[in-house]
Amino acid sequence: MLLASKAARAVAFWIFLFSFSALAQNSQDDKQSSSSRSSSSSSSSSSNPAWYNPSRYNPAKLFKRGAKSANDQLVSNEELEQKLTGQLQAHGVLPKNANLQDVCSNFKTLVGCISTLRASRNVNVDFSCLKWDVTGIKPSSVPDSCAGPSDGKAMSLQNSIELLKPGTDAKGEAANAARNAEHDIKDAS
Repeated sequence: MLLASKAARAVAFWIFLFSFSALAQNSQDDKQSSSSRSSSSSSSSSSNPAWYNPSRYNPAKLFKRGAKSANDQLVSNEELEQKLTGQLQAHGVLPKNANLQDVCSNFKTLVGCISTLRASRNVNVDFSCLKWDVTGIKPSSVPDSCAGPSDGKAMSLQNSIELLKPGTDAKGEAANAARNAEHDIKDAS
Protein backbone atom coordinates (compact mmCIF):
# COMPACT_ATOMS: atom_id res chain seq x y z
CA MET A 1 0.00 0.00 0.00
CA LEU A 2 2.80 2.39 0.95
CA LEU A 3 4.72 1.43 -2.18
CA ALA A 4 1.70 2.18 -4.39
CA SER A 5 1.26 5.68 -2.92
CA LYS A 6 4.98 6.41 -3.43
CA ALA A 7 4.71 5.24 -7.03
CA ALA A 8 1.64 7.43 -7.59
CA ARG A 9 3.49 10.44 -6.18
CA ALA A 10 6.47 9.76 -8.43
CA VAL A 11 4.24 9.51 -11.50
CA ALA A 12 2.47 12.74 -10.53
CA PHE A 13 5.83 14.47 -10.06
CA TRP A 14 7.07 13.40 -13.49
CA ILE A 15 3.81 14.47 -15.15
CA PHE A 16 4.10 17.87 -13.45
CA LEU A 17 7.75 18.18 -14.48
CA PHE A 18 6.97 17.22 -18.07
CA SER A 19 4.06 19.70 -18.35
CA PHE A 20 6.14 22.46 -16.74
CA SER A 21 8.98 21.91 -19.24
CA ALA A 22 6.47 21.99 -22.12
CA LEU A 23 5.06 25.26 -20.77
CA ALA A 24 8.56 26.72 -20.54
CA GLN A 25 9.27 25.63 -24.13
CA ASN A 26 6.03 27.29 -25.33
CA SER A 27 6.98 30.44 -23.44
CA GLN A 28 10.34 30.54 -25.20
CA ASP A 29 8.66 30.01 -28.57
CA ASP A 30 6.24 32.89 -27.83
CA LYS A 31 9.12 35.16 -26.85
CA GLN A 32 11.00 34.31 -30.04
CA SER A 33 7.94 34.96 -32.21
CA SER A 34 7.19 38.22 -30.39
CA SER A 35 10.78 39.43 -30.89
CA SER A 36 10.27 39.20 -34.64
CA ARG A 37 7.34 41.62 -34.43
CA SER A 38 7.70 45.38 -34.43
CA SER A 39 9.47 47.04 -31.52
CA SER A 40 6.30 48.66 -30.17
CA SER A 41 4.43 45.40 -29.79
CA SER A 42 7.44 43.52 -28.41
CA SER A 43 8.06 46.13 -25.72
CA SER A 44 4.45 45.90 -24.52
CA SER A 45 4.36 42.08 -24.59
CA SER A 46 7.66 41.76 -22.71
CA SER A 47 6.10 43.38 -19.63
CA ASN A 48 3.16 40.94 -19.70
CA PRO A 49 3.38 37.31 -18.62
CA ALA A 50 3.86 34.76 -21.38
CA TRP A 51 0.29 33.45 -21.13
CA TYR A 52 -1.28 36.88 -21.62
CA ASN A 53 -1.36 38.38 -25.07
CA PRO A 54 -3.97 41.12 -25.51
CA SER A 55 -3.90 40.83 -29.27
CA ARG A 56 -5.08 37.22 -29.02
CA TYR A 57 -7.51 37.51 -26.11
CA ASN A 58 -9.96 40.30 -25.45
CA PRO A 59 -12.12 39.72 -22.35
CA ALA A 60 -14.41 42.60 -23.35
CA LYS A 61 -15.80 40.38 -26.12
CA LEU A 62 -17.33 38.12 -23.46
CA PHE A 63 -19.91 40.75 -22.52
CA LYS A 64 -22.88 41.44 -24.76
CA ARG A 65 -23.46 45.05 -25.58
CA GLY A 66 -26.39 46.71 -27.24
CA ALA A 67 -28.94 44.13 -26.17
CA LYS A 68 -31.48 46.73 -25.09
CA SER A 69 -35.19 46.16 -24.90
CA ALA A 70 -37.52 48.22 -27.06
CA ASN A 71 -38.41 50.52 -24.17
CA ASP A 72 -34.74 51.02 -23.26
CA GLN A 73 -33.99 52.05 -26.82
CA LEU A 74 -36.88 54.52 -26.87
CA VAL A 75 -36.08 56.00 -23.44
CA SER A 76 -32.39 56.44 -24.27
CA ASN A 77 -33.17 58.22 -27.56
CA GLU A 78 -36.10 60.60 -27.16
CA GLU A 79 -35.63 62.06 -30.63
CA LEU A 80 -35.97 58.60 -32.19
CA GLU A 81 -39.16 58.00 -30.24
CA GLN A 82 -40.71 61.28 -31.37
CA LYS A 83 -39.80 60.83 -35.03
CA LEU A 84 -40.84 57.18 -35.06
CA THR A 85 -44.14 57.91 -33.34
CA GLY A 86 -44.96 60.67 -35.83
CA GLN A 87 -43.94 58.53 -38.79
CA LEU A 88 -46.00 55.52 -37.67
CA GLN A 89 -49.02 57.69 -36.92
CA ALA A 90 -48.75 59.32 -40.35
CA HIS A 91 -48.74 55.88 -42.02
CA GLY A 92 -51.72 54.77 -39.95
CA VAL A 93 -49.80 52.00 -38.20
CA LEU A 94 -49.98 53.57 -34.74
CA PRO A 95 -53.20 55.17 -33.44
CA LYS A 96 -53.06 58.94 -32.90
CA ASN A 97 -53.50 58.75 -29.12
CA ALA A 98 -51.10 55.84 -28.55
CA ASN A 99 -47.76 56.12 -26.76
CA LEU A 100 -45.01 54.14 -28.48
CA GLN A 101 -43.34 53.23 -25.16
CA ASP A 102 -46.58 51.73 -23.86
CA VAL A 103 -47.16 49.86 -27.10
CA CYS A 104 -43.61 48.46 -27.16
CA SER A 105 -43.52 47.33 -23.54
CA ASN A 106 -42.39 43.70 -23.09
CA PHE A 107 -40.77 43.52 -26.54
CA LYS A 108 -37.12 42.50 -26.63
CA THR A 109 -36.25 44.63 -29.64
CA LEU A 110 -37.62 47.76 -31.24
CA VAL A 111 -37.68 46.05 -34.64
CA GLY A 112 -39.83 43.29 -33.15
CA CYS A 113 -42.31 45.83 -31.82
CA ILE A 114 -42.60 47.83 -35.03
CA SER A 115 -42.82 44.71 -37.20
CA THR A 116 -45.63 43.38 -34.98
CA LEU A 117 -47.44 46.71 -35.33
CA ARG A 118 -47.06 46.62 -39.11
CA ALA A 119 -48.11 42.96 -39.37
CA SER A 120 -51.17 43.70 -37.23
CA ARG A 121 -52.24 46.40 -39.67
CA ASN A 122 -51.39 44.45 -42.85
CA VAL A 123 -53.05 41.20 -41.81
CA ASN A 124 -55.94 42.92 -39.99
CA VAL A 125 -55.39 41.20 -36.64
CA ASP A 126 -55.73 42.84 -33.22
CA PHE A 127 -52.30 44.09 -32.10
CA SER A 128 -52.77 42.95 -28.50
CA CYS A 129 -53.31 39.37 -29.72
CA LEU A 130 -50.12 39.45 -31.78
CA LYS A 131 -48.25 41.08 -28.90
CA TRP A 132 -49.36 38.32 -26.54
CA ASP A 133 -48.14 35.62 -28.93
CA VAL A 134 -44.85 37.31 -29.81
CA THR A 135 -43.84 38.36 -26.28
CA GLY A 136 -45.44 35.49 -24.35
CA ILE A 137 -46.88 37.99 -21.84
CA LYS A 138 -50.62 38.55 -21.81
CA PRO A 139 -51.52 42.26 -22.04
CA SER A 140 -54.37 43.51 -19.90
CA SER A 141 -56.43 44.62 -22.91
CA VAL A 142 -56.58 41.28 -24.75
CA PRO A 143 -60.00 40.29 -26.08
CA ASP A 144 -61.36 36.86 -25.23
CA SER A 145 -61.26 35.85 -28.90
CA CYS A 146 -57.43 35.88 -28.97
CA ALA A 147 -55.55 32.61 -29.16
CA GLY A 148 -52.54 32.87 -26.91
CA PRO A 149 -49.40 30.75 -27.05
CA SER A 150 -50.22 27.18 -26.06
CA ASP A 151 -47.15 26.60 -23.88
CA GLY A 152 -46.96 30.14 -22.50
CA LYS A 153 -43.75 30.87 -24.37
CA ALA A 154 -43.12 33.53 -26.99
CA MET A 155 -43.66 32.61 -30.64
CA SER A 156 -42.19 33.98 -33.81
CA LEU A 157 -44.21 36.58 -35.68
CA GLN A 158 -44.72 34.12 -38.53
CA ASN A 159 -46.16 31.43 -36.23
CA SER A 160 -48.35 33.98 -34.52
CA ILE A 161 -49.80 35.16 -37.84
CA GLU A 162 -50.43 31.52 -38.84
CA LEU A 163 -52.24 30.92 -35.55
CA LEU A 164 -54.39 34.04 -35.61
CA LYS A 165 -55.08 34.30 -39.34
CA PRO A 166 -54.90 30.86 -40.99
CA GLY A 167 -54.71 30.83 -44.76
CA THR A 168 -52.51 33.91 -45.11
CA ASP A 169 -48.95 33.96 -46.36
CA ALA A 170 -47.53 34.23 -42.85
CA LYS A 171 -43.91 33.90 -43.91
CA GLY A 172 -44.21 36.65 -46.50
CA GLU A 173 -46.19 38.94 -44.20
CA ALA A 174 -43.68 38.53 -41.36
CA ALA A 175 -40.73 39.19 -43.67
CA ASN A 176 -42.46 42.22 -45.19
CA ALA A 177 -43.30 43.62 -41.74
CA ALA A 178 -39.72 43.14 -40.51
CA ARG A 179 -38.28 44.80 -43.62
CA ASN A 180 -40.64 47.77 -43.28
CA ALA A 181 -39.88 48.08 -39.56
CA GLU A 182 -36.15 48.27 -40.24
CA HIS A 183 -36.79 50.98 -42.85
CA ASP A 184 -38.99 52.91 -40.41
CA ILE A 185 -36.31 52.87 -37.72
CA LYS A 186 -33.60 53.80 -40.21
CA ASP A 187 -35.68 56.69 -41.55
CA ALA A 188 -36.43 57.96 -38.05
CA SER A 189 -32.77 57.79 -37.05
